[in-house]
Amino acid sequence: MKRLILTLALLSLLTVSCAPSSPPTPPTTDSAPPATSIADTLTPFDAAQGASDTAYISFIINVHDWTHPSESADILLELVDLFERYNVRGEFYFTAEITRELAENHPNVIERFKNSNMTISYHVRPPHPLYTGFDSRLQNLSDDELYQTLLDYETYALNLDTGELDKSRFGGYTYVAEIFGRNPVVAPAPNSGRIKDTAQKVYAGLGAQMTLLYHESGTKIEQPYEYVNGLLARPSDFSVTRITSVDGGDNFWWNFMSSSDADKYNPTKMLQSQLAEWDSQNNGREPFITALIHENNYYRSGAEAWSSIYFEMEGAKKSSPLSPPWDLNATDPSRKRTEEDKTAIFAAYEEMVAYAAAHLTVVTSEDILEMAK
Repeated sequence: MKRLILTLALLSLLTVSCAPSSPPTPPTTDSAPPATSIADTLTPFDAAQGASDTAYISFIINVHDWTHPSESADILLELVDLFERYNVRGEFYFTAEITRELAENHPNVIERFKNSNMTISYHVRPPHPLYTGFDSRLQNLSDDELYQTLLDYETYALNLDTGELDKSRFGGYTYVAEIFGRNPVVAPAPNSGRIKDTAQKVYAGLGAQMTLLYHESGTKIEQPYEYVNGLLARPSDFSVTRITSVDGGDNFWWNFMSSSDADKYNPTKMLQSQLAEWDSQNNGREPFITALIHENNYYRSGAEAWSSIYFEMEGAKKSSPLSPPWDLNATDPSRKRTEEDKTAIFAAYEEMVAYAAAHLTVVTSEDILEMAK
């Protein structure tokens, strides 16, 4: 009982101290990038081609590579610089584990974010028990026990080799809020059923305002703003992430930027094509677009570096979850990208940001919350 009272008191203080400030007004489409920007080299995609200049696009960066924190730190700084160069905001979804690595070993990155207007959100990765396949400790708990267990996992540090809690340190959503000085806006609740439902209630109680009901698409045409357990579901009608039209495979665009087929996978062209298709359908409203990438996609290829720690591997792909204790020294299945590859990926991403800044309305979840009111 004393521990519960202490936890609730702590959470109450954090919720007050980390309350987010009023979100800025969504940027207008007439905020032109600098004259020397890459936007000057782009071919305008105008109304005659079917694109809507009132479409909303969110640049989402999932940040989770605690195994290569120095490389993660470098690209994060480059991305903040990129968004500021085009006078738009990106949205960064941090796990507690990479946040701890940055806070302890790259504090300049944390300060850069705290002094920027980028949006901070949150997500989880293995071995967090919300991640499907790692939830055995949540099964068969009563409703009260489930809520308290999930609250503990968003209050204390996660032991990465056992999946247990380290109650000598803060962790989870609470820790990310403390480090950045504001509540992460979105807190996805992976898993399903009663576990997902309870996790959403926990996140809402901690100060989150949005969740995910689908990853890259799924927003209802007639109801773009949908609430569950007090949280707004992040809308996304389609995404600029993967492409199937080239060879039928489910391919991420960034893996082809140094290939002879790079033009076929160009993300700006993918965005333009999907905008034209949306407008041809006469859906009656502007689309919400998600441009999703992970920070490690810029500098590593193959499976995430932590995949072999927590999963059986079939070549470069994850298979069944492994049982604890996990080997934190497992062979890294990812490969370092060449400088040519990294440059090509970043250039293609910048082209898309420049195009969106000039022709669309770039928003983050904070802006969408204001729009939904």
